[in-house]
Amino acid sequence: MKYLLNLRTAVLVSRVMMGVFFFLSGVANYLNFSVDNGFYQTVLIQKLQIIGPGIPAGWQGLGPLPWFIAIPYAWLLPLAEILLGALFALNYWTRWTGLLLILVTFSITLAFGIIPAGSLFPNGAESFNKTILFMALIWICIAYDAREQKMSRRRSQAAADYVLNASNNDM
Repeated sequence: MKYLLNLRTAVLVSRVMMGVFFFLSGVANYLNFSVDNGFYQTVLIQKLQIIGPGIPAGWQGLGPLPWFIAIPYAWLLPLAEILLGALFALNYWTRWTGLLLILVTFSITLAFGIIPAGSLFPNGAESFNKTILFMALIWICIAYDAREQKMSRRRSQAAADYVLNASNNDM
């Protein structure tokens, strides 16, 4: 039982931290939306890196995104981060908000690449895109929530069966 309490606490803290991270990321994207080299300009001119800049050698990336995709994406991504982050942190519709957060995170990974600095070796720049770890952590939170819901249904069914059997035995 002590193990479950520790696991429950770990998942709770992870879920809240991930939700707050996405919420603050969305707010920061809106705050830096129209400044030079801000979020909007980055989305409009950024080439999709997929793996990383210069991987394979000479790779410059795809794109940039066509304007009819880039403009709605630039406006809606921060809103999605804010709403989904808040819902995830507050444990509302965890499975669906988590799946949508994984999709949002995957789109960010495609944009900047799995290895954004072009090298796995630390060189003063970001050396590994942490979004892959975020996706795994969100998935763990979703799986735990699904397990908790399943166990809750089983406990409710067992309690109902017990009451039904106890009433039948009294007769």
